[in-house]
Amino acid sequence: MKRNCLIYILFTITLLLASCRSQPDYVIDKERMVDLMIDVHKTEAVINLNYSSYPTDEKKRALRKAVYMRHNVSEAEFDSSMIWYGHHLDVYMEIYDEVIKRLKEEDEEIKKLIAEENVQVLTLEGDTVDIWKDERWHIFNPNKGENIWAFSIDKDENFKRRDHFTLRLHTLNTPSTGEPITLYLAARHSNQLIHYNSATIQEGWNTIKVQSDSINNLSEVYGYIAMPPRKHPHIMYIDSIELIRIHNHSSMPIEKFNAITIENKKKEEKKDKTEKKAVKQNKEKHSREILRNKITTKKLNLKDKE
Repeated sequence: MKRNCLIYILFTITLLLASCRSQPDYVIDKERMVDLMIDVHKTEAVINLNYSSYPTDEKKRALRKAVYMRHNVSEAEFDSSMIWYGHHLDVYMEIYDEVIKRLKEEDEEIKKLIAEENVQVLTLEGDTVDIWKDERWHIFNPNKGENIWAFSIDKDENFKRRDHFTLRLHTLNTPSTGEPITLYLAARHSNQLIHYNSATIQEGWNTIKVQSDSINNLSEVYGYIAMPPRKHPHIMYIDSIELIRIHNHSSMPIEKFNAITIENKKKEEKKDKTEKKAVKQNKEKHSREILRNKITTKKLNLKDKE
């Protein structure tokens, strides 16, 4: 009797576990999700590397919509599926591993074709390569003290002055309340000059860019994501991490990304204000002296007349 009861309990637990992991009808199945995510990655790369072709959000949305239509799904269905997979991370990582594997295979095939044809493929704005070498995903789990994710990439012989760097990543289960989550990207140079940029993390795709200096040599590219502490711990996922380096001779407006330039400009403005104030004070002092001399002279004249 006890044995039958134990078998029944084990069978019930098995059914419960299976029901917890069962995939709802609205979720895109794994095989279709792999194909869709591959095309999504390619689409985002096209948008990111062809700024002039997709300058507005409307054009970007139109291209993304075309991808969803090709796979016979809506953006809402894709988002809902991503949320479900985000709560079943082991299944999601299986999908993502397959996506990365397929993309790498396609990349290797393209390289072979290029070698066979002896043709060099360039993007619109110069030589482009993904220099990211670490894991393509990360979990922010405050329960384990994982509130900050940071990275640093040292220069190599392929780094050049004026290189553009674009960090792209996808976030899932991003907190909608509390202090904003900061995304930071910086380029440090041999003389400690720093060009940087920062942004607030949003749910979905996030992109941040920075350009290295045109005069000083680059020493490293680094950055981080910082999630401020919350009253209730919140788990957030990031995936699809890539850091695109573009060799480019055209220049972006770098002054706003340059911490030292900004600080020097503030000092110069303060110096100008001080100098202008001193000149004004000297003029006022000189005017007072002239007026005082006039009054003294007038008094002496009056005294002589008396």
